[in-house]
Amino acid sequence: MLSGIFGLMGGIGMPMQTSVNARLGRKMGSPFTAAFINFLVGTAALLILTVIVERGLQIPFGEIAEAPPWILLGGAFAVVFITGNILLIPRVGSVQTAILPALGQIIMGTLTDSFGWFGQDIRPLSVWRLMGVVLVITGVITVILTKNANQVKTGNHQVKAVWLWRLFGIIVGMCMASQTAVNSHLGVVAGSRFYAALINFCVGLIILFILYLILGRGKQTKDKGVYRPWWMWIGGLFGVLFVVGNIITAQALGTGMAVIILLTGLMIGGLLVDQFGLFESKQRPVTWKEILGVVIMVGGAALFHLM
Repeated sequence: MLSGIFGLMGGIGMPMQTSVNARLGRKMGSPFTAAFINFLVGTAALLILTVIVERGLQIPFGEIAEAPPWILLGGAFAVVFITGNILLIPRVGSVQTAILPALGQIIMGTLTDSFGWFGQDIRPLSVWRLMGVVLVITGVITVILTKNANQVKTGNHQVKAVWLWRLFGIIVGMCMASQTAVNSHLGVVAGSRFYAALINFCVGLIILFILYLILGRGKQTKDKGVYRPWWMWIGGLFGVLFVVGNIITAQALGTGMAVIILLTGLMIGGLLVDQFGLFESKQRPVTWKEILGVVIMVGGAALFHLM
């Protein structure tokens, strides 16, 4: 029960992390700078936690060096996921920033399982899992059609441009699923999921630092007065909560159930951020059709991962 709560809270925290990072991105003038600060805070927190849990840092660098080079790609995929979410949330809202990557995860999950990519065991696509994919797509379409209808009612004629961002959201989710598969294999090689997560954060931090040097800091905005919310610096802590929640839930309940619980948390967090405009996000009132779409998605994901 407690492990499930950790997983749920980790999922709920992810859309909030995206909102926090988006606010930091507006302040710093660059999504890459915001993501770099996010990774820096998250790496520091995860380092302390890993030392406590593992009673030191006995990372087997020799075994990792002998593994396939792609074993370190998790950090790169994480960079795409974090910066992608920062770009997505002001354009499509928190709910769609949660559901579109979820669809991408299902698509990439199907590919990695079917072809055994990233060291995964080949798992044929059964009828039940195919039904799960169909349900997830149905849920996504339900939410998107609701959003399109609302945009037309409010006189927004930029629906075509929004579809490009929606496609990008699916690609972001595919990167997240790839990250999960890579880190799963890395965890086996390193002998610890905490070590794998820490390596993932460090690789992402290095990539973002290079991007920071190449692309520059961006132009910081001058906030009026002295208002600079303290919470805009803590996005990395939400990321650590997500990683730790995933580890704890997967160890206690299995990977499939962990994915369902985290996905449910993601959907709940997205609905809360949109409904109440948390962390200075644009408030987008949630409709019953969106909630229905989210429920259909979670049901489809359950079929996909558990059957």
